[in-house]
Amino acid sequence: MGVLYLKIVGPNDFLSGVADTMDDQIKTVLFVDDNPNVRSYVKFALEDAGYHFIEAADGWTAMETVEEQEPDLIVLDIMLGDPDMNGLDVCKRLREQGITTPVIFLTIKDRAEDAHFMERAFSLGADDYVTKREELRREELRRGMPPTEYLERKSDMGELIARIKARLTRAGGVVDREYDNYLKVDLAGGRVQVKLEGSWKDVYLTATEFAILKTLVEHDGPAVHKEQIMAAAGIEGDESSLQNHIMRLRQKLEPNPRDPAYIVTHYGVGYRFRALD
Repeated sequence: MGVLYLKIVGPNDFLSGVADTMDDQIKTVLFVDDNPNVRSYVKFALEDAGYHFIEAADGWTAMETVEEQEPDLIVLDIMLGDPDMNGLDVCKRLREQGITTPVIFLTIKDRAEDAHFMERAFSLGADDYVTKREELRREELRRGMPPTEYLERKSDMGELIARIKARLTRAGGVVDREYDNYLKVDLAGGRVQVKLEGSWKDVYLTATEFAILKTLVEHDGPAVHKEQIMAAAGIEGDESSLQNHIMRLRQKLEPNPRDPAYIVTHYGVGYRFRALD
């Protein structure tokens, strides 16, 4: 696959495809994929969601485009048809050059292989990871069905669009949030509070616990893969280590830790942060 460039006009409603033109700030996203049919399909879907789409078909072109266009976000396929420059290589080179543009990996690798590639992607500096949905795998798309016709029949790009929105929201600097008149999270100040008996009380988190919470809050809804949380929080070992940290975090934050309202488990994937209001 290749690199995808998108331009977002204002605070778009990505899921409904409505772009708010009251805000003239245009953000650029790059999409990289070696399959022209997939590029056409994703282009159609993302433009329909309010983006300006720019594409690259290989890793070398992607690197040049990043330097020339300075995108605000990159959607990057892992397998680019070039053993000397796949998606992981692109991400590695970007980070080595000090480029901190958010990178979302998009791939159709089988689930059994995903954990390996996810671990490598996050260790190289990726920000998120989305497995291509079924509509990007079917034979009709591979042989070149027009994207307009295909999108009418099957159009589930919601997860990718939601994750793009979340990463751009994070890059925009939203740092202080209040949820349900119960929980306050100040990402910049590193402060967390809960309301007990009508007054706000500080919650003391370890650095690891705060890193976990920060990662979940910044994703603003979509489930975050276990491997990504562990990489962001510097957790070593197996998944049981993460589970123990999640358990302690729930005990400190949740009104009822046995029935968590905010830190929700997505079995087979990871966890997500859910606001009640």
